[in-house]
Order: sequence, then structure tokens, then C-alpha cells
Amino acid sequence: MMQLRVLTFNIHKGLNLTSNKLVLPKIRALLQQLDADIVFLQEVQGEHLKRSGKFANWPTVTQTEYLAEGLWPHFFYGKNHIHEHGHHGNALLSKYPLSETINIDISSNRLSNRGLLYSRVIFPGYSTPVHLICTHFGLFKKERTQQFELLNEFIATKISADEPLLVAGDFNDWRSASLELLSTSLGLSEIFNITYGEYARSFPAEIPLLKVDRIYFRHLLPEHCEIIKTRNISDHLPLVAEFFVGAN
Repeated sequence: MMQLRVLTFNIHKGLNLTSNKLVLPKIRALLQQLDADIVFLQEVQGEHLKRSGKFANWPTVTQTEYLAEGLWPHFFYGKNHIHEHGHHGNALLSKYPLSETINIDISSNRLSNRGLLYSRVIFPGYSTPVHLICTHFGLFKKERTQQFELLNEFIATKISADEPLLVAGDFNDWRSASLELLSTSLGLSEIFNITYGEYARSFPAEIPLLKVDRIYFRHLLPEHCEIIKTRNISDHLPLVAEFFVGAN
């Protein structure tokens, strides 16, 4: 068996809570310190022509490349929301090669662009892949209901029911309406819920009250999970979890 450490974090486009300062170097330092094998990121800025001219420390490469540099040689960005100055979306960073990576539009309206970023990873010495889905759901119940249904359909049709799966991201599901759908239909468990009896309180970062960020899994052995306390880096707190990948 091998240990797998994962992290999910809504990075607020690399800006501080008031969006007047670029804190991407602090985010990169934190990610490197936490040293996860797989990183699920939301609200990653792919391009922003206005902000790139405003902030002197704006990276010369994309935010995904900047954050991945030096520790995660394999990464993929999925463009979701497109606006006049650029775009943002989800990203996966991995220490291991990613394959079959695709970005799926799950937007329910033109004002709220959302996506599922899918990939799979096969670890050295293991023939069974671990499937990965990074997502960021909408703010309103109606659109989230549609997005959960699309997630459910994608997993049921794309991923074998006996293969390991991780689904992580910002679900904006503070009333926990997703638990029955994902657990009953797909056999998924959420690591904070099964460890502590409730989802992680991760938003807002200064006074975390809402349970919006999740790490769901199946066919992995959960070992540990924790909320990482940060200050003025993002409006969300990052979540870290550790699993064991079973032997073939």
C-alpha cells in the first residue's frame, strides 16, 4: 500500500480577502509546505490583462505553472469563466503523470460558468488508476442541483464502480444537500464527515462557519484529514487529507 496526500483549496484568484493585493507567492509557499501529492485548486486565474498590469509581482507564466513549479511536474488548467479581461477556472497539480485530462462545462446559465476538471493517475507499481475530479459548484440551489446531477451522470458513465475515485473542490453546499445523492448513488464518502461527524468549516477564512469545501472518495482507505488555518491568503481555508491506496 502507498500513502496518498491530497489538498483542495479555493485560492480566490491569488488575491487577498479584499482583492487589493496579490498573495500568490504566499499561496505557493503554503502549498509547497503542505507538500501534497495531488492538489485540487479552484478560482485559478488563467489570464487577467488588467490585473497583470496592476500588480508588479504578477507572474510571467500562468498561475497554474507558477504554483506547480518545482514540486508538481504534471498539471492541468480548465478554463471556466471567461470575461473581458481573461478567464479563471480549476486546476490539478500532481507529482505523478496525469492522463485523459478533460474539462467539462457544467454551467447552468451564462452568468455562472462552472466546470468539472477530470483526470486519472496511475502510481508506480499499481495497475489500477485513481480517478480525480476537481470542481467548483454554483451559489444557488437550483444550479447546484443540476451540477450534482451532471457530476453523478459523469461518474456513473465514465468511471468504473470498482476503481478508486477522489472528488474535491468548492461545492458551495453549506446546507449539505449533496450527501445523500453522492453517497447513495455513487458510494462516495466525505473524509471530514466520516472522521468528525460533520463537513469541514472552511468559509469565510477569517471566521469559518460554512461547510462548502469537500474531499469525497471511494475505494481508498482514509487515514487523516485537517483544516489548514491561514490568514489573509484567500477567503477559503485549504483542506488536507491522507489516504492509503490499496495493493493490487
